[in-house]
Amino acid sequence: MIEIFSGLQKKFPENFTSHQGLSESQQQILARSKLYSIASDIMLWLTIFETQNSSLNVAKSRPSLWRETGRFSWCSRLWGLDPNRVESIRMNGYANLSDIGRVSDPAAHGFAADRQQDGPGALQLWENTMITIKGIIPGEDYANWLAPLRFVAEIDKAIVIAAKDQFTLDRIEGDYARRLQQVWERMDPKGRRLKFNLWSRLSSEVRDMVRNPWAIADAPDSDTTAADATSTTALAQGALTFKNLMVGDSNRRAVGLGRRLAAGDPIPAGIVVIYGQPGTGKTHILKALEYAVSQTSGSRRMAYLSAEEFMTRFVDGARAGDTRELQAFVKNNELLLIDDLHWIAGKAKTDKAFFGAIRSVTAEGGHVVITADTAPGDMVGLSKQLSSEIKGAAAVEVGTPDDEMRREIIRCHAGIISETTPNFILSEQMIDRIVTAIQGPGRELCGVLWSLQLETGYGEFAPTMDMLEAVIRRIAGEPRTPTLDDIKRACMQQFNVSKADIESSSKMRSICHPRQIAMYLSRTMTDKSYPQIASAYKKQDHTTVLHAYRKISSALKSENAETTRDVEAAQRSIFQRMAVRET
Repeated sequence: MIEIFSGLQKKFPENFTSHQGLSESQQQILARSKLYSIASDIMLWLTIFETQNSSLNVAKSRPSLWRETGRFSWCSRLWGLDPNRVESIRMNGYANLSDIGRVSDPAAHGFAADRQQDGPGALQLWENTMITIKGIIPGEDYANWLAPLRFVAEIDKAIVIAAKDQFTLDRIEGDYARRLQQVWERMDPKGRRLKFNLWSRLSSEVRDMVRNPWAIADAPDSDTTAADATSTTALAQGALTFKNLMVGDSNRRAVGLGRRLAAGDPIPAGIVVIYGQPGTGKTHILKALEYAVSQTSGSRRMAYLSAEEFMTRFVDGARAGDTRELQAFVKNNELLLIDDLHWIAGKAKTDKAFFGAIRSVTAEGGHVVITADTAPGDMVGLSKQLSSEIKGAAAVEVGTPDDEMRREIIRCHAGIISETTPNFILSEQMIDRIVTAIQGPGRELCGVLWSLQLETGYGEFAPTMDMLEAVIRRIAGEPRTPTLDDIKRACMQQFNVSKADIESSSKMRSICHPRQIAMYLSRTMTDKSYPQIASAYKKQDHTTVLHAYRKISSALKSENAETTRDVEAAQRSIFQRMAVRET
């Protein structure tokens, strides 16, 4: 308001003599005369004209804005607005607001050229709020939930922030709204509140005026293009998509199924179960499916939530005596994505509600995609009805990645880290060390890289083997040595041979080859002598063990693909057996 009153003072000094020395707030209180009423209108219109796209501040409804066209014409002349364009706006609505411009020389109309603003606008305050909140919450949470939010407008003294889908809105209101409001209150001197809403629920008048805040402008200037590109890159780095999902033999079928669902290709099965050990990338596939569907034009109705969240919301609704909101949110979808089904095992009432939800989706021709830790036939704690429904699903396993895929996972995530930490470069020796030391799934490999980045001071130093060894000790613990029995039984399981077979003298390759690998690993993974190993396999002569060790060593040195694959598989089986035993 400062610029308006100073301009009016110069234009009509006689109207201001009685108010000299009053503060801005006092002047606003006294704004009852026609002149002050005009000043108020000027502020309203100037605010609208100086904002663009999603930064419009709608202080009044359309009818009240156009009610006093004559007064607006006076304001337009005062501020150098083109009256013909003003009339066009009055007749055609808000669609052409961006076409209205002010004269380039405000001084020609009696205003100071260097006038100051009251402070940053609502859009700038929101951007400052987002910058602040980004430093408070984890980066992945910010990218997944907060970054997609969009500033819409100021309506009835509330700042409207839009979410693109219902699930994002629910997560914001449940987990982040209070924190955002607290940061906003420290930023906004006017004490306005934040109001979160679903974009599709806003009035058509507001949506037509603001247009789609997620759309890219048709002809942005170079600065805007660069900013948008940076924002998109940052979001892509935090998002779980098919582009940053490593694909190998262990997950190829599951990823292919996810892509078919995202593309809308026909799949006869109404329910799909993606199962595998924790950390193998099941959630990544589910989130990538969600992201791919959300990016398609004419997006299908879709909801994503974990089984834990379903259970929590159902319990909260049951306590309140009304679960209709949850049921409506889950059922009215063409694609329902449920993560970690095991959370509802043993919860009878939640089980029943979940069964009804998936039945309602599939009955309308929709699809339900579920992730679980075990295969449908091995799930426990589910009702007979739900268990039967799950067993009738199309099930696909996500296995643990082989060593080559694990190396690719490390290279991929090291490359992502190097975008913000340029000297984060791993040698092949370091990659091999991580693969050998960390036998867990891809999640644990990423944990090593994030910890190593921290160890380097986020770019202050380049990573070294000493740093890596320190990280590995923290994550994997001190090196543990398997027993000879661990190695023998793991190889029996891996190659499907019996104890009698592996201890026999059979020369059949299906028995001899697993036995030689077991003897080789017994020598390389323990400190036992050849005679001790021979005794463990019921051999009287240690030369049998020596022969096995030399044969497998020679095959590995000559890069025999089959032997290399079998040895790596046996090693993974040994470490998995040790992990199970320790838990």
